[in-house]
Amino acid sequence: MGKANEKQRAWNIIWSVSKNYSITPDVTAYDEWGKAELYWNYIIGSVYKYFDYNLLSEYFDTLRYDRDYIFYQKIMMLGLEGCIFEKDSKNRPVLAGLRFDYGKKAYENREEAEVFDKIQAAYFSRVIGYDMKVEDNVNSLLDELNFDINFNTEQVINKMNQIINKYFEPEYNNEFYIKKIKDNKLLRFIGRKHPSIKRSIKGSTLTLKDTDEGKAGAGKIASAWIKFKERSDNKGREFIKDYFGISTISESNTKELEKILCDEAHESCHLHFTRGQFDENDDAIFRQKLTSIQRYKNKKHYIENYIRNTNNITKLTQRIKNAIIVNYTYSMKSESGKLVTEKTWRTVLDDTRIFVRSIKDDMPDMSVDIMLDASASQLNRQEIIAEEGYIIAESLTRCNIPVKIYSFCNMRDYTVMNLFRDYNEINNNDKIFNYYAAGFNRDGMALRTALHMMEDSKYSHKILIILSDVKPNDMLGVASEGIIPLQKEYSDETGVSDTANEVRKGWKQGVSILCVFTGRDEDIASVKKIYGQKFTRILKLDKFAEMVGVLIEKELKMP
Repeated sequence: MGKANEKQRAWNIIWSVSKNYSITPDVTAYDEWGKAELYWNYIIGSVYKYFDYNLLSEYFDTLRYDRDYIFYQKIMMLGLEGCIFEKDSKNRPVLAGLRFDYGKKAYENREEAEVFDKIQAAYFSRVIGYDMKVEDNVNSLLDELNFDINFNTEQVINKMNQIINKYFEPEYNNEFYIKKIKDNKLLRFIGRKHPSIKRSIKGSTLTLKDTDEGKAGAGKIASAWIKFKERSDNKGREFIKDYFGISTISESNTKELEKILCDEAHESCHLHFTRGQFDENDDAIFRQKLTSIQRYKNKKHYIENYIRNTNNITKLTQRIKNAIIVNYTYSMKSESGKLVTEKTWRTVLDDTRIFVRSIKDDMPDMSVDIMLDASASQLNRQEIIAEEGYIIAESLTRCNIPVKIYSFCNMRDYTVMNLFRDYNEINNNDKIFNYYAAGFNRDGMALRTALHMMEDSKYSHKILIILSDVKPNDMLGVASEGIIPLQKEYSDETGVSDTANEVRKGWKQGVSILCVFTGRDEDIASVKKIYGQKFTRILKLDKFAEMVGVLIEKELKMP
């Protein structure tokens, strides 16, 4: 009786959302206790509401001879989840909480043996802003599951068909399938023949733990996942170029830099310097589209908070100007200026210097580099990071202080430095809205690279401001010492110690290194270990100018 009640409850949710009480849902979602799962049944109902479900069913009929057709269906549901949430969340605020709760649960089950559980955990770790180490091919798959909110049913099918063929080896391509569908009609939207199978997949759940067909295919899909179409190592640079943009320096010069910088804890690392400009091939065009979408979101967020942001820029600009006046202005006796009454008696000695005149030094001989953490742990804060970076850069620019802005992240053993504006590009602060997050963060390597770039700066006083959650985390480990050198993960204590070591090297070089901390309470100890007291934490953006202003003021004091 309990199962029947939960099935009815799942159907009720789907009917209520879809506004269609005539359908018999062939996909329903339950939690591990067999209870109808509210969030996913809402998503399923929305699929009926926004898309032609009959057309989707026909598409999955084409995969019916593949033992993993249910796996593929669930992969598609992840893609649909994202665009449905984007469609409905503004009018249904409760969805954000339901999504977070489900995502947290999926993340906690990330060690499950089922391949889909791992993919789902990685997907929702992005949604809720948790760190989860996954292979680059998984990240690439998740990027492509970012379905456009305006996709119609046929576009969803075309996209899903591309994903399956790109990342897996579907059995519908084999001779067995070809014989089965020989006499069937062409599927108009992808040009494949398909069997006219009308069986539903009633009773299947998102976990597939009660589906015999899913169990039978478990071994095969694991094998298919191993055969994931990754580029080989010798095409690593090509992949990074397509993913982040073409390099701003030649490959030979990059390799020379790697010889200088990629040693000790980073001996297996590579470097990539870009300005986010892409080639014309399909992969690069796809990535450029995603970055353009994020730029739009960053700008939209900034404009929506325009008054607050303008106030922050005005306040921070004034604080910096005041600090410059205090620390780079001095007084001297003069024959004109402000009269010093107690000195008037000196005129009898023919000393006419009874005035004081303020002398301003030329603009301080200084520059500021702003480096933004662009790892996937910032996915939920991309708009805020871009906003904060812009406020600092614009304030410094208004004070005529040269600014250089770039982001860093790691992917496939590459530390990627994405330059938004250089010191002399005073009108390019807007480029900071090109910021987007992806991959991991090897903070120590990024700091080492930034400090090396700053060596070429002509300015005597150099400040490096880093916006980060201070959670070093990279797939590429660190070789430990010993007869058999084992790999230690670049995270936690190892990552923090390495980053702290690079900060201290920078201090010894005379570079002021500051941190605008964007992370959680649990990481405050790490911030202090790395940056000492040279950090500030932003809890409310209304206080942004004040907190960052104090941090910068301290560094502007004359030595």
